Amino acid sequence: MVATLLPIDSFNVVALVATFVLIALGLHFSLGLLNVVNIMHGEFILIGAYVTFQVQDWLGSPVWGFVVAPVVAGLLGAIIEFVLIRRLYLRPLDTLLVTFGLSLLIRQGIQLLFSPNPKQVTDPIGGSFELWGYNVPWWRLVLVIAASVLVTLWLFIDRTALGVRWRAAVVNPDLAESMGYSVHKARTWLFAIGCGLAGLAGALLAPVNTLTPQYGLRFLVNSFLVVILGRPGSLKGLAIAAMVLGGSLGVLQFHVSTVQAQMIMLVIAVVAARLRPLVTARRS
Repeated sequence: MVATLLPIDSFNVVALVATFVLIALGLHFSLGLLNVVNIMHGEFILIGAYVTFQVQDWLGSPVWGFVVAPVVAGLLGAIIEFVLIRRLYLRPLDTLLVTFGLSLLIRQGIQLLFSPNPKQVTDPIGGSFELWGYNVPWWRLVLVIAASVLVTLWLFIDRTALGVRWRAAVVNPDLAESMGYSVHKARTWLFAIGCGLAGLAGALLAPVNTLTPQYGLRFLVNSFLVVILGRPGSLKGLAIAAMVLGGSLGVLQFHVSTVQAQMIMLVIAVVAARLRPLVTARRS
């Protein structure tokens, strides 16, 4: 009955919004909180996807890959932050160059290890169910639940003493150091968590995408659009931007081609970014 009233598959739009949240959440930590222009964010999504594929190749099932992928990505992110990024927090353009170079190295390394041939991670659940007249794949429901849980979990952590210390270390590192908080440790943790979340996003999205060494690039631009439009550092803004951009893309894909839908979404992002300061100024 509902399916006859709605012109589009509403759940697919919701799933696309969840996808935008998942791919942008990791960048919320590096760009939004640490002001690191992390061009290799897409490559950590790539790492998560290929780690899941490798676990599937070893064990015959990708399930453990969803656990291993964020751990591997997070550890690698912590190492990169400790060795390189730690010295560049006051030089954002240098972080852009460093992360861009690392993204090329990671992408080429993946290609050497796994070949450029497409890979596939199997859907660990499979199947679908009927919801309001629509056919809903179970794994897309998992994506929606995962995005909701991650946002809720971080909102909770952000209000704890640990979250306050992390924010203090980012906003006023000198004051945080004078109070006995280790700014270096806080930054390492935040960067590692961001990379781990990117790896988790890559793992969760792998069953619904074909993997190639270019896999992470398809998510990079949309991740930056969501974080920048939502205002860097604002998780609430990120969620709203994901709904605006993901929702508009999901609706448009039912009416025009995917390329045209993406072009219109970019126009929407530019217009929204232009109007947001005006709206903020009027409210103040």
